[in-house]
Amino acid sequence: MNITMNKNTVNLLSKAKQSKAKQSKAKQSKAKQSHNCLLNNFKLFIFILFIFNSCSNELITVVDEYNPLYEVKVIPGNNSISINFWSGILASDFAGFNLYIHTNKNLTNALLNEKGGYPTISFSTHARSNITLKFPTNANPQNNNLYYVSVTAYGTNDLAEGGKIETRINAIIPVIPRAEATNTVSGTISAGSLTATSNSNRITASNWKIQSYGYQTNFNAVTVFTNNNNLTNSADYLVGGLYIFSNSTDLVKVWITTNGSNYISATNNKANICNTI
Repeated sequence: MNITMNKNTVNLLSKAKQSKAKQSKAKQSKAKQSHNCLLNNFKLFIFILFIFNSCSNELITVVDEYNPLYEVKVIPGNNSISINFWSGILASDFAGFNLYIHTNKNLTNALLNEKGGYPTISFSTHARSNITLKFPTNANPQNNNLYYVSVTAYGTNDLAEGGKIETRINAIIPVIPRAEATNTVSGTISAGSLTATSNSNRITASNWKIQSYGYQTNFNAVTVFTNNNNLTNSADYLVGGLYIFSNSTDLVKVWITTNGSNYISATNNKANICNTI
């Protein structure tokens, strides 16, 4: 009987030990599950935070870029300056163009508009367009003075740095405004130091070269000639024809008006430092 009791006692002790081991294992498993749950929650929090930050940065930095202006040309006038260029800006926050002018190449501040703000000239067309803008009266360009000019596209956007968007100044162009004169067409064309003879067939300037010529609709329209630097002293006479004469220091522009009875002329006697006319 003692032997039987000893066996029973051993069995009971063994079962108790096994139960205790199972309970310990269950506690460890629960602790592990709890730890894994906390770890997963922490990973989820980090992931959400990353997505939030990524989205926030995206919202801050995504701003429609403006296409740069191109084929920028300057048009001198009588105490005036105009600038011609191509533009096509689709961004809804585009507001217009800033015009820059200075007596040196240090173009830091654009001209203010009539309300004392920017852009210099408001503009709402977004489609690709060829645009000509005249510098406003506060630019005050004077004949025979050298200026440097440029143009940029401008807009406002709260997400952009400083709340504004502006294209870079890609072209700084020298220009000299000049006087214009209108005279009756006869056998002689005179402008500045230029004297040319003309008839119904030819126009000739013996001491000058005709740098370019071609048909043009008005005196200051922008025309790209295919015969630039032709450097002949004689060319076909053309009603509506525009002629650019040059010598070592001067440029003279002559336009035969479309009615053929008059010609308009302008002279740049500083062509050695600025070759616009």
